[in-house]
Amino acid sequence: MLISPLPTRSFTMKRDMVLVRKLLEFVEARGARLFKGSIQIEGYEREQITLHLYLLADAGFIELGQDTLADKGPLVLTWKGCDYLDDLKAKDRK
Repeated sequence: MLISPLPTRSFTMKRDMVLVRKLLEFVEARGARLFKGSIQIEGYEREQITLHLYLLADAGFIELGQDTLADKGPLVLTWKGCDYLDDLKAKDRK
């Protein structure tokens, strides 16, 4: 079970599909040498980003390294995550 500190600011716990896509693109662009704390997405709080990383991992779109929660381990796109991002990009081209 993952236990995280309560967020310092108020935000909705609702899944944000725009943020999901931005995170997948961010991870794809930076490769396997990416750590959770290095992810900054304009307009989003760290707590929102962290929540969505958990959701993406739970869905099988990213893989969190063993120490990722402590910000010492890498995170990478999985095959499923690559396929999902490719599908989103294909929809944009239509």
